[in-house]
This record gives sequence, C-alpha cells and structure tokens, in this order.
Amino acid sequence: MAYLSDDELLDTEGGFTGWDDGTGAGAEETLEQALAEERLAELESELEQDEHPIDYEAELEDEEEEAAPVSDKRLKREMRAEAIRRLEEAARTEKDFRAVVEEWNKLDRNRERRERDHENLRGDVPLEYQAVPEPKLIPRWMNNPAYRQLMAGNFLDILFDCPYEMHNLTADPFISRMVEELSEEHKEVLYFLSLRLYSSTRLAAVRGQSDRNIRKLRKTIHKKLQRQMYDHLCGKPEHSLTLRERQFLEEYSKIAKKQGKDAVIRRENKTKRRKKKNRP
Repeated sequence: MAYLSDDELLDTEGGFTGWDDGTGAGAEETLEQALAEERLAELESELEQDEHPIDYEAELEDEEEEAAPVSDKRLKREMRAEAIRRLEEAARTEKDFRAVVEEWNKLDRNRERRERDHENLRGDVPLEYQAVPEPKLIPRWMNNPAYRQLMAGNFLDILFDCPYEMHNLTADPFISRMVEELSEEHKEVLYFLSLRLYSSTRLAAVRGQSDRNIRKLRKTIHKKLQRQMYDHLCGKPEHSLTLRERQFLEEYSKIAKKQGKDAVIRRENKTKRRKKKNRP
C-alpha cells in the first residue's frame, strides 16, 4: 500500500489533501442508475417467478447444511439482509426511501407467495366441497379438507369451531362483531343450524324444545342479522359492493317495502312440494 509523503499531503490548495468521498453529482447519477437497473432486474425476476414458480423447499437447508459451520444458502440470506440494512442506513432522499420501501414490499410479496403455496383457502363454499375427488390416500377420510388442514398445522378452524368462538372464522370485522354480539342462545342455534347444518327437528331434540320454537328462533336471528347487514351495506359506496351484496340489497329492499321492520329473507326451500291429491 502506498503512503503519501509530508510534501505531497501539504501540496494542495488550502494545505489539505482533497478527499473524494463520492458525494458529487456524478455519484448521485451513478446511484440512481444502479437503483433503476436493480428495479428493472427485480421486475424481470418477479415476472419469471410468476411464469415459473420458485421451489421454496430448495432454499431450505438440509441436515448436512445445518450441521455445517457456514452454508451457501445461509450466506446468501445474510448477504441479502446486509444489503437491505446498508440501503436503509444510506437512505437520505425521498427516492432512496422509496427504494427501501420497495425492498420491504418485495420481501412481503415473496413471503406471501411462499405462504400461499401452503394455504387451503375456503372461499365462499363449505369446506367439505373441497374434498379430493380422486383421493390418493386410504382411508378416504384422510383426504377430508379439515383433516388435511389439521395435518398441515392450520388449527384456526378447529379452535374456533364452537358457538362462542365462531365469530373468529370470518375476516370481515363487521360480520365478526355482529355475530359476537348475539346472545348465547342465539349463538348456539345459529351455530348448529348454519355451521353444523342440523335440521330444526334434530336441534329441537338436542335442546329439549319444539320444532316450532327452533324455527321461530331462526327467523328472529335472521331478521336481526339481515337488518344490521342491510344498514351496513347502505352506508358503503355502490362501486365497492360485490355482486352478492347488491343482490342482497335488492331483494331485502323489496321485502322491506311490504313487511317493514319484520322483513326477512327466508331460506330457500329445496324440497319439492308434494302434489295435492284430488279427493273424490
């Protein structure tokens, strides 16, 4: 390494050596170009990931790599973390902070993509509808979605499978609060009729009540919940409503004009009516 002599150190304007700390206009342009190239490379890599999904299992270390002092995969993760840390510390301008936020968003997208590979999303259909049509496991009950969720470590549906915790089964805060505020009796009736799909006759036998009383309770619960949902949806912008919500508003408003506060959309009766026999 070459050192400057005393004469060389003093042979500058002002008696001090001019240090090039890389903070000039050329350095800023180079930094912006590097960030632009890095963003372009990230977009290309994300598009490639969507077309050819990454095998995230390959990034996990096996037993030999975990036992090794330092593995290549661990070094890559540490290098990425160190690069992001340096980018955070070097951020000064608005563009720099936008680049840092974009890095964080990229990490979140990768994490969400990795988690989606292991999720068993329910959607708007009952969980049993997602049963495997041609199961590869025997016995057949091991192909049930609830059992597959349990074996995958998704315990939320199992923990909240009771009348007093069922409000946690939905991610909608309004619906969750609406169900949570029901009385204990209404929660129990709603749980067994809507989630367990008990018939009113079977639930009446369990609770020691008449079938007519259970059907009356069901109507009261539906009337209360539907009224709250109607008021909630009326306060939302029309463009934010889903097709299902618009159908509910249209149907409920028609019934409300005729019945007023007692308006309730009755459940569809899928059993065909018996034909009346003409008596002689």
